[in-house]
Amino acid sequence: MINLPRLLIVVFLVLLGGCGGGGGGSTTGTPTQPPVTPPVIPPVESRLTKIILKSDAGDAIGLGQNYAYSLSDAKISVSSDHNRLLVLVEGDESWIGVFQTGGSTQNQLQVGTVTNVQRYVDGMDWGESGLTWWGEGRRCSSSYGWFSIDHVKYIGTQLREVKVRFERQCDGAAAAMHGEITYYADDTTKPPPPVAPAPASLWRPPADVANSVGNYAYFESDGGDYVGLGKTWRYDQRSSKIDVVGDNVNLNITVNGSDLWSAELRGMYGFKIFQPGYYPGIHGSRFHNPVKGGMSLTGAGRGCSKSTGWVVIDSVTSDTTTLLVTAIDLRFEQHCEGRAAALRGVIHWKSPSLLPPVAVNTEVGSWYAPAAALPVGGNYLYMQSDVGEPLAKGLIDLQTNSTATFSVDAQDNRLAINVHGAHYWNVSLAPKPGQSQFTVGDYGNLTRGALTVSLDGYGEFSPQGWVVIDSINYSSGKIVALDLRFEELGNNRAGNASGLLHGQLHWRAGQSDNFTGPSMSVPSLFWHPEAGNTPSSGNYIYLESDRSDYLGDESSSQSSHLYTPLNSLITVSGTGNSVSVEVKGDKIWSGSFAAMSNATQILTGYYAGLNNSAVYNPSRGKFNWGGNARGCNEATSGVVVDKVTYSGNQLIELLMRFEQHCDNDPGPTRGEIRWMAEDMRQPSGPAPIPADLWRAPAGSLPTSGNYLYVQSDQGDRIGQGRTVLMTNKDTQFFASLTALYNNDAYFGLSMESSKTGLRIWSGAFQTMIGMKKFQTGFYDYVMRIPFQNRAFGGLSWSANGVGCNNSIGWFAVDKAVYVGETLTHFHARFEQHCEYLTPSLRGELNWEGPALTTALRTQSSYDEASARKMRTLINSK
Repeated sequence: MINLPRLLIVVFLVLLGGCGGGGGGSTTGTPTQPPVTPPVIPPVESRLTKIILKSDAGDAIGLGQNYAYSLSDAKISVSSDHNRLLVLVEGDESWIGVFQTGGSTQNQLQVGTVTNVQRYVDGMDWGESGLTWWGEGRRCSSSYGWFSIDHVKYIGTQLREVKVRFERQCDGAAAAMHGEITYYADDTTKPPPPVAPAPASLWRPPADVANSVGNYAYFESDGGDYVGLGKTWRYDQRSSKIDVVGDNVNLNITVNGSDLWSAELRGMYGFKIFQPGYYPGIHGSRFHNPVKGGMSLTGAGRGCSKSTGWVVIDSVTSDTTTLLVTAIDLRFEQHCEGRAAALRGVIHWKSPSLLPPVAVNTEVGSWYAPAAALPVGGNYLYMQSDVGEPLAKGLIDLQTNSTATFSVDAQDNRLAINVHGAHYWNVSLAPKPGQSQFTVGDYGNLTRGALTVSLDGYGEFSPQGWVVIDSINYSSGKIVALDLRFEELGNNRAGNASGLLHGQLHWRAGQSDNFTGPSMSVPSLFWHPEAGNTPSSGNYIYLESDRSDYLGDESSSQSSHLYTPLNSLITVSGTGNSVSVEVKGDKIWSGSFAAMSNATQILTGYYAGLNNSAVYNPSRGKFNWGGNARGCNEATSGVVVDKVTYSGNQLIELLMRFEQHCDNDPGPTRGEIRWMAEDMRQPSGPAPIPADLWRAPAGSLPTSGNYLYVQSDQGDRIGQGRTVLMTNKDTQFFASLTALYNNDAYFGLSMESSKTGLRIWSGAFQTMIGMKKFQTGFYDYVMRIPFQNRAFGGLSWSANGVGCNNSIGWFAVDKAVYVGETLTHFHARFEQHCEYLTPSLRGELNWEGPALTTALRTQSSYDEASARKMRTLINSK
C-alpha cells in the first residue's frame, strides 16, 4: 500500500533540490514571487434583534441600571408609520419608545442624526421631531436629547431592518438614558419553553392534600408573607366554590370559601395552549414577561404590588376544538415586594362538565343532613351539593347566627327563605293547590319553578325536586318557626341532569345575630403611608394607586394624591356602624364603610375580605372606594380602623387605612383617612398677584368702559390663534352674578359682538369655597366650572359653541368693587388651557355695568341649559 503523505513529501524535496545550482556561484533564474494574500472574508453579521439600555445614575426613567433584551428573553415589537418609529419591549421590564424625525421627508425613516429633540407627544405634526422612552410607570413631563438612525431598510412599505442609537435627558436632569436598538424582521429566535420535567427539588404540598374531595386548593404561607399571613389555608369542593375562566393561555381562578382568593395565570407568548413544566423567574400577572409567563394570587383583600416566583404546571388538558383548558394541576411560589417570605400553593381543577351525570331525584324525604355537622342550637342552614351539581358545584356550606342573617316569610303566596353570609342563599317554594298557609308534610314532584334555589344571585335551569316541611308555626299570620329539608336536581348547560343539591333549615324568629367583631390582630405588613407623605396634624385623605389598579390614571405618572381641607373639600359623615367619605379636589373621590350588621358603632381592628356588593356579607361588613370617574363592579378589600371616637351615636373622629382590589385584580388602591370634626379649616383666599404675571400689551386697552381683550395661541380651540379686542362700540356685554351650582362668589360674562367672525363669547369666574365676594389676588389651579376643585376656584371660557371638556389655568382679580352685596366693577386677567394642553387662551377684561337686566336673566337661563347639555354629553362618554 502506498503511503500518500510520504510520497508527496519526497516529490516536494526532489523539486526543491532542482531549483538551485551547483555550489558556490550565483545563478540567473526566475525570481521568487511574493506570497499571495488571500482575500479577507468579513464575518457573517449576527442578524439578531436586540435592545440595550444604559441609564446614568440620577436618571429618573432607568434608575441608573443597565438592561438588555433579545427575542430569547422578551417580546419586542418594532414598527414604523411615515417618519415615526415605535418600539415596544415586554420583558422583565416594559418599555415604550417613539422616534419621529420630522423635517420635510415624512414618508419613511431615513438614515441620519436628529439633534435637540423635544419630548414626543401624541398627535405631534409629522414635520416636528420628537423622542420619548419610558416604562415601568415612569415618564417625563419634558425632555430633550438626540437619536441617530444608522441603518434602515424597507421592502416596499414594510420596515425590515433598522439600527438606532439615542440619548435622552428627563425633566432637565443631566443624567441620561442611553440606548441602542437593532431590529431584523427575519430574526426567528424563539424563547425557551417551560423546563420539563420540573426540578424534583421544588416545593410540593403534603401528601394528604391529594385526598381532598373534587377540586381543591392549598396555600401555605411563611411568617412575614402578607397575603397568607403565615397561615395554612385548605379548600376543596366541599368547603368552597372553585371556578376557572379564561382562554387557552390566560386563566382566572377563584376560590370562594371562608375567604375569597383570586389567581391570575398567564402562559408563555408563542404557545397556543398552556404547556406543562417549570416556569422560573416569573413576575406578577399584570406586569409579567410574556415570554416567561406570570402569576399573581390575592386573598381576602390582600395582594402584592410587585411579586416574583415560579409556577409548575404538573398537568394540563385542553379541549381539542376550542383549546380551552378543561383540567389543570399547578404549584407555585410567590414573593411579595421582594421579600424572602413566600406563599406557596397548589390548585387542582377539573371542569364539572367532565363529571358523570346524575339521572333522577331520590325518594321524597329520604335525605337528612349529617347530625354531627349541625350546631346544637340557634338558626342554621346546611347545604350539600354533589360534585357535579352545576349551581354549588360540590360545595358544603353551613350558615348559622354567627355567620349569616336569616329571613323567612311568605311573600306573594310563596315561602321565601333568605340566608345571607359568606354566600347568599335564596329558597322559594310554591304552595300546594288550594293552600292558604304552608303546612307540615311532603311537597313532591316539584317542577316548573315550584321550587327554586339560587346561590349568590344564580339559579338552576328548569330544576325538579322535593321539599319536606317537618314543622312550621304561625303567629298572627306570620311564620315564626320552620324546619324543612329539600332536594333539587339541577341541569347543566346542555340540559342534562348533573347533580343533586340538598338543604336543611332550622329557623326560629327572634334569634339575634351573633357576629364577632373585627380582629384585634392587625397584620404588621398592612400598608402604611411612607413617612413624610402625610401631614402631622389635621384632616387628610392620602391615596396610592398601583400601575395596574383600575381606579388609577394610567395616562399620568402620578400614583398618589394627598387631600387636605386647604386643597379640597372633604366631607365625612358617620352615624352608627357606617361612614361615608367624599373628596372634591383635583379629582372627585367617594367611599363608604360599614362594620358588621350587628355592630352599633365602628370598632377599631382589622376587617378582612370585605366586598362592595349591595348584598355584602353582613358578618364582615362592606367597603367601597371609587373616583377619577371610575368605580369597581366587584371589589375585595381589607380595612384597618386605628382610631374611632363617637359623641353619642355621632362619629367625631376617624383614623383608618384600606386596601381595595377592583374586580379582585392584583393591583390595589390603598388609602389612609384621618378626620376630626373639630378641624374646621377651609382654603385660604387668593395669593398676591405675581409682578410678572401676563397682562395685555401696553396701549392695547381702552381706559374705561366694558371690554374683553383675548390673545390665543396656535392650537387653542377657543380663540383659534387670534388676538382680538371687544368693546362697547362693537359688542354687547351681559353679566351674571348668580352661581348655578353653589354659593361661592361668581361672575359670568357673555358677549355678542358685531365684529366679523367673533359672534358670541362666554366666560365665568368663581372663587374658592366659603368666599361670598371676590377679593383682589391670584387664583391658581382653577378648573372648568362646574367641575372645579372648590378649594381653588373655577374658570371657564367658550366661543361660538366651542368649549373645553376639561381645562386648567389661573385668573387674577385686579379690581372688584361692591355696593352692599352687589358687584358693580370687575377687572381681571386669565389664562386657560383646554384639555390641559400647552396652547393657551389669555385675556384681560373690564366690566363696569350696567345694572343687570331681564335680558341678562334670559341669557343666564341659556347658559344653564348649555351647561346641562354639556354635562349630559360628557357623562354619556
